[in-house]
Amino acid sequence: MKASMSNKYHFTKKQLRFLDLFKMAADFDCLPLLDYYCMDLFDHDRISRLTEDQLVDLAECAQKDIFGEALEKGYRPASFQFEGDRNGLLC
Repeated sequence: MKASMSNKYHFTKKQLRFLDLFKMAADFDCLPLLDYYCMDLFDHDRISRLTEDQLVDLAECAQKDIFGEALEKGYRPASFQFEGDRNGLLC
């Protein structure tokens, strides 16, 4: 039996959270912000040397600026997150 992709890769929620932010930063040319926050928090810009907990700290600190810059560069969140249900109600 062939293994499915979900069995092939094992990521923690912390890793996935950082990877989502990293992808957005890469897609919208915001990677220098990750380097900046890495330097600010850890006195180096080697993101690959960070522990899982340090990656979470980095993501929490950089997230607001990365979202802001990505929005300026054309990122648009999925509309369903803000439109509510089919009747237009938020709850």
